[in-house]
Amino acid sequence: MDLKTLERMTVLKLREEALKIPDLSGVRGMSKDELIRAIAGALGIDLGERRRGGGGKTALKKLIRNLQAQVAEAIRGKDPARLKTLRRQVKRLKAQTRRLAEEKPASQPAAADAPAVPASA
Repeated sequence: MDLKTLERMTVLKLREEALKIPDLSGVRGMSKDELIRAIAGALGIDLGERRRGGGGKTALKKLIRNLQAQVAEAIRGKDPARLKTLRRQVKRLKAQTRRLAEEKPASQPAAADAPAVPASA
């Protein structure tokens, strides 16, 4: 099983696969993204080439800028069909960047959790 196969599976099938792994707990309450990470971690699959957000926020934003330039060209060329598909792609990529931004604070410890450093007198 590879990463591409995992991402194409439905949540129900991912849960079935996760239940086969004895070390995983809380499978029924996990989202699709959490299930993919858990199964990939248990099977030793590298998530570096992950399709959803695998390129990182910077790469997604660069792709968005390129698509927005194409949107401007489609507007100038009066091509409504292409314009619609390009705008939809931009919208999906922006949603991915927002998801990436939400994931970062949850995975990193908050500054309030860090031990307080006494001020030197």
